[in-house]
Amino acid sequence: MLRRHWVLAVVVVIAALAILLLARGAFGADAERGAALYESRCGECHTTSVHGRAKRVAKDFNDVRGWVNRWNDNLGLHWGDEEIDDVSVYLNNTYYRYACPPTVCKVVSLAAPDRGSPH
Repeated sequence: MLRRHWVLAVVVVIAALAILLLARGAFGADAERGAALYESRCGECHTTSVHGRAKRVAKDFNDVRGWVNRWNDNLGLHWGDEEIDDVSVYLNNTYYRYACPPTVCKVVSLAAPDRGSPH
């Protein structure tokens, strides 16, 4: 009986960890964290003029992400995919406004559906 409770406890812990890890995927990239990462690592050299050029090199969201990835490698920032997504979404939301792939920009509404005014 004790072994059964132990196995159940392990299963519950594993399930809880899985939910925590998957929760990030449910909400997509974090633009606020992307802003903080960008400002702390890139903001000194990059100004609005870099992203506001008339002849933009990035033509879509994947290009923006590609440039973030290139600079991550060039500067040895050691950002993982989540950080790269976060910075890419921040830059895209702030400067580019390209369509963002749903795998990166998932938005799940936690608000209750609007049932109309009770008045």
